[in-house]
Amino acid sequence: MYNTPRDFCEDYGFHFLENVSCPAMRLLAVGRQSRNSRKYYWDNRARKPAFLFQYTLKGSGTLKMGQKAHIVEKGSAFLLKMPGEECYYFDEAYNCAPWEFIYLMFDGVGALPYYEYVISHFGAILYFSDHHPAIKLIFDLHLKASNGLIPDAFTADSEVFRFMCLLCGSGMGGDSQDSALVNSAKTYMEHNFADSVSLFETARYLGVSQSHLSREFVKHTGEPPSFFLTKMRLERAAQLLVSTNKGIDEISLLCGFSDSNYFSKVFKKYMKISPSQFRKQAKAQGYINVKV
Repeated sequence: MYNTPRDFCEDYGFHFLENVSCPAMRLLAVGRQSRNSRKYYWDNRARKPAFLFQYTLKGSGTLKMGQKAHIVEKGSAFLLKMPGEECYYFDEAYNCAPWEFIYLMFDGVGALPYYEYVISHFGAILYFSDHHPAIKLIFDLHLKASNGLIPDAFTADSEVFRFMCLLCGSGMGGDSQDSALVNSAKTYMEHNFADSVSLFETARYLGVSQSHLSREFVKHTGEPPSFFLTKMRLERAAQLLVSTNKGIDEISLLCGFSDSNYFSKVFKKYMKISPSQFRKQAKAQGYINVKV
């Protein structure tokens, strides 16, 4: 880690002569910086089309989205699509320590759906430990860049694709260092999801506020607790659809849904197919177990 209070910049940009036309994802830059001056200010309205992921290592910076300013502290990151209405900067009035961060900038015709998935599931501001696979990949990519170990566009672009997949899958166990609170919440929901348990009831059982539980859950798993609960219910429903002849009404109640219409609506939203169609296809293809 760097200890100097001065600005430093260790960035690597990429422009390979050999690549396919319109790559799905393309690495533009990877870098590590420390900023300690109000001169560090980016207004995304004037920037070229690209995507930026920036993760704070030390200190903090400010991200302004609309009229609201967010303090981006150690362990937090933001994912932005440019051009955009946001701006981010080092605020000397608020910050006494340098803002140190690592970032990845990329574009490509296939990047937008992954960006939209992250934003819709986790939001523009995300929380990770530095041992999360997506963060470790950026450190590894930066190290490779500094040692000249990214020889061609295909190597570079494949790393961006892998990063976005890790980011999208951050709620699928990507961060193994769950807090005791998050583990307790998971256990409680796993034992009670069939009884229409809610986030409010889970937080009350654990003796914390609903907002605190949500922040901790997102920080350690990358997904909100409501999404974790929905996944459990859908996975159990899929197993019952495949392994039993129970009706849709009965399965919806066994999995904690208020009624079969709501169950069918949620199932189709996430599975892109109705429960009855899923049952028919799964049995025709010989599925025994289904992972959601």
